[in-house]
Amino acid sequence: MVRNDGSKQPGLYTESAWSRGTAWALYGMSLSYHHTGNEAYLHAAKRVAHFFMANLPDDHVPHWDFRLPEDVPVYRDSSAGACAACGLLLLADQVSGPEKSLYRKTAENILHSLYVNYGSWEGTAEEGLILHGTSHVPEQKNIDVPLIYGDYYFVEGLSRLLGHGELFW
Repeated sequence: MVRNDGSKQPGLYTESAWSRGTAWALYGMSLSYHHTGNEAYLHAAKRVAHFFMANLPDDHVPHWDFRLPEDVPVYRDSSAGACAACGLLLLADQVSGPEKSLYRKTAENILHSLYVNYGSWEGTAEEGLILHGTSHVPEQKNIDVPLIYGDYYFVEGLSRLLGHGELFW
């Protein structure tokens, strides 16, 4: 797919809701608030978080695009889930009350599902930690494969759950 300006889009179409882009927005807005204290970033992170969470399927790992028509193949993007989990954990640290538990519990659910349902733990020859990442369906690149950035965010998320609060960004 090519946009009107000639750039290639990673979602299905221009009005799409690409899950990894949404995850990056969630984490990026949470990081921006962390580093600046600007409330606008916190509010944006919350809005993106609620959109992301509202569109998660039952196993908590997103499809590669949240707005897929029925006739389009449905691939998961484990990397989007892992990145969003990191953003949700950071966001949970920035709020209190019910929001804090909602964001943290959703991140835990995503990471648990990635570990149980998407992990490559059974002596396979696979080099990735988590399976079923999807990079760019419109270009037919890296579909349903482990993605190194998915593995990175997965490990970062697990580290944060274990209480390691270092931010590398």
